[in-house]
Amino acid sequence: MKGSTYKFGFRGAQETIKLQKYAILVMSVTILVLVFGVLSKRERLVVVPPVIEERLELAYNSANAEYYKAYALYVASFLGNINPSNANFVKDGLSLSFTPQLYSEMQQKIAEDAEKMRVSGRTLRFFPDRVLYEPGSGKTFVAGKQEIVSAAGNVHDQDVCYEMVVVIRDGLPQVEKFTYYTGAPKTEEWLQRNRRSQNTTASRS
Repeated sequence: MKGSTYKFGFRGAQETIKLQKYAILVMSVTILVLVFGVLSKRERLVVVPPVIEERLELAYNSANAEYYKAYALYVASFLGNINPSNANFVKDGLSLSFTPQLYSEMQQKIAEDAEKMRVSGRTLRFFPDRVLYEPGSGKTFVAGKQEIVSAAGNVHDQDVCYEMVVVIRDGLPQVEKFTYYTGAPKTEEWLQRNRRSQNTTASRS
């Protein structure tokens, strides 16, 4: 029992540090972009934070792959750790992270999920283990383990993926499309492989 508690504490601390790292990064980049906006300069901003090895680039209407991945991880880490006590904080924290139409949907979904967890006594924990960016489709995938903890303390884990399309408008990032599902990331390669498998099965039958 104690070993499990310590394990969660260590993993939880790791994920908290990771989330804070990207939250600080995104806020810092956003502030810098706003400054550039005030000065009316459409410049490309290059950031190499001390906590991240990759070079992040943000332009007026585009960004590089590492920026999309960092931003998607930031959003998924918030959504993957919702519970009744932090639901309002998550909604407020992500208020500028989605397009207005999508944010309206996400607000409702967050509130509904938080209420279901309050009634059932369950909580969620998300441990991301990989982030993929697909240039062809513009999709970013954040995959990892989701732990569902019951009111009795029983833990059920499953592979999940947060899939989103992040766009840059006027130098500010926003999630334009979002979906969540269990299983592996549904990349173009995965979709093609799955279609071939279905076609093979259909031809045999």
